[in-house]
Amino acid sequence: MSIEYDEKREFYRMSTNSPITITPDGSEEVYDGMCINLSANGVLFTSTQRFEPGSIVHINITPAKAVVAPLDAVVEIVRSQVDSDKGYSIAGQIKEMR
Repeated sequence: MSIEYDEKREFYRMSTNSPITITPDGSEEVYDGMCINLSANGVLFTSTQRFEPGSIVHINITPAKAVVAPLDAVVEIVRSQVDSDKGYSIAGQIKEMR
């Protein structure tokens, strides 16, 4: 059985629109953002803080409903673009689940 979808990505992206916290590796600073979508190996979120491509961050996504467990992961930033409405649109590759 295969799932049909228009994107030609390796993994399906699921819309989440959930709050996310982002902590740069080696830092105690925590930034808030909004997770836009999530796949098996990647995440797209918005934040008022810019993160450089290649940098490592720790993320925590807590769903609004306790139907699924929170996601804690280590992510490498692959893209950070200005998003006029929300600060920055940031894409990352999940390197490790915690």
